[in-house]
Amino acid sequence: MAISKKTELLIESLVEPLITQHGYEYVGTEINKNGKETELIIYADKPGGLQLDDCEIISRLIDPVIEKSDPIEESYYLCVSSPGLDRPLKTERDFARSVGKTVDIKLYRPMDGRKEFSGVLTSYDENGFTVDDKNTFAYKDAAMIRLHVDL
Repeated sequence: MAISKKTELLIESLVEPLITQHGYEYVGTEINKNGKETELIIYADKPGGLQLDDCEIISRLIDPVIEKSDPIEESYYLCVSSPGLDRPLKTERDFARSVGKTVDIKLYRPMDGRKEFSGVLTSYDENGFTVDDKNTFAYKDAAMIRLHVDL
């Protein structure tokens, strides 16, 4: 059985208020089917990053609410995780949080002879985003947008 976007949105509506009430930032929900197993991943963050203790606290907060609502018919594993340093930017919330930070962009088709760009995210709107106040990209043209990580 496929898990719907509607199920993810229902879970988000249940867990986001709990997570934010306790001082964390809700980042997203992901449901993965791997063979017979289903994994429900709740992504959260906080300034300075999420620690293992934080993941345990959030898990204890949200597990009873999810269990009571029972939005996933089959059995599943609940995982609470940090979204990671190099997480892709997908939602308006991701872009809002990332203004002023360096991002890496990969395009589906070359622009000015290049498919890859890096720069400071300076603005965004419903149509696209601007890097370094000069390069504007449409969301539909970007194969991947993620925070830049110096290794």
